[in-house]
Amino acid sequence: MIWQYGNYEFDCNLKPPTIDKFNIWKDRFFKLNNVNQYDVWLASGFRENWETKDIDIVLNNNFNFKELHDIMLSAIKIGIDNNIFVDICHWNIKPLDYSNDKKEIEVLKTVVGNRIVQDGKVITDWTNSIEIYPNLYQFKKTYPTKKQMKRIYKSKPILLEA
Repeated sequence: MIWQYGNYEFDCNLKPPTIDKFNIWKDRFFKLNNVNQYDVWLASGFRENWETKDIDIVLNNNFNFKELHDIMLSAIKIGIDNNIFVDICHWNIKPLDYSNDKKEIEVLKTVVGNRIVQDGKVITDWTNSIEIYPNLYQFKKTYPTKKQMKRIYKSKPILLEA
């Protein structure tokens, strides 16, 4: 199965994440250079123990474009090495607690690649975003989304540590 993140392409067969695969990913991720410069949050479906196809990671803190790009691309590659989809991004604020508050807020979001494509099918399209560094894109998005508004969250995002 061919996955594309903007300019990057991977041939892999991703499976739903498990706690064991997440822990392997987390151990390798926290060994990356400069990860300790960021707050690393686990949020959404995997955190809620829902049946999900991905693990949502949100990074916070000021960033250097190249450093953030390299960290996020490495996070994706580590996930692929373990056959899991790690959906990682950077927000200008810490992730929202949908278990406590569903007030809409605008977030400045930064991602690797302006599209995610699986075997030719567009999964996510951010082509209206601004390229702030080669294959690093930024845009404003309102959260929670309509999909998130319909869900019942019981857990707030959790700050991960090495």
